[in-house]
Amino acid sequence: MAVLKISKNISYKEGTHSNTAIRRRIKNEPNEAQLKAMKTLAKKVFEPLRENFGEPIRVNSFFRSIALNKAIGGSRTSQHCSGEAIDMDGMNGVTNKKIFDYIKKNLDFDQLIWEFGNDKNPDWVHVSYKSAKENRKQVLKAVADGNPVYQIIEAGKEIAQPEAVVSKKKSRKAVVAVKTVLNVRKKPAKDAKVVGQIKNAKKVKIISEEPGWYQIKADKHSGWVSADYIKLKSTNSTSSPEQ
Repeated sequence: MAVLKISKNISYKEGTHSNTAIRRRIKNEPNEAQLKAMKTLAKKVFEPLRENFGEPIRVNSFFRSIALNKAIGGSRTSQHCSGEAIDMDGMNGVTNKKIFDYIKKNLDFDQLIWEFGNDKNPDWVHVSYKSAKENRKQVLKAVADGNPVYQIIEAGKEIAQPEAVVSKKKSRKAVVAVKTVLNVRKKPAKDAKVVGQIKNAKKVKIISEEPGWYQIKADKHSGWVSADYIKLKSTNSTSSPEQ
């Protein structure tokens, strides 16, 4: 029986491996759509990297099931859950900075993140890929003591959804869950302009979303809020509780 491969240099085992999943006996198997997304990312990002450097690149984390992502405390809108994101480490003299710089300058991507480390080299590199039309080419840097932790280096391009699709999408009901007040921002970014504030337990309507963010409407307020402080109502909602 042939061993299933995600791509030439990523085996299925590598793409789905997780010590946490093994330890907690959590099923971590992608469905057909998630597997297709993994293969696309590998083809568009990982394999060009591998070919350019001619050295192995370690896959730290690729696909995560909803249950696994929740167990490790991942973001509720993590692209790992859709098979669209991968975390990598360079090997044999290939630094993470070299990987980061090559992707930024030569490849298409949705999000590229310099994950912690220092100004010379990140601890690892996170990159996601959706499609040529949907990729934002957003570049971020994670800083341990930063405010915010994830700082936008390049905002990338805004992806407009077709108007017909937006108008047909049903809004979802949710409740604000914070200790004080929740900032409503103009754009889905922690450094975006604050356009209002909503108190705890306030009911809101979610009209769209981006990774880690919800676009909401509530009385006089309309804008983007962090998904970490929004509790979805179970009725008429099929979204996952964690990313």
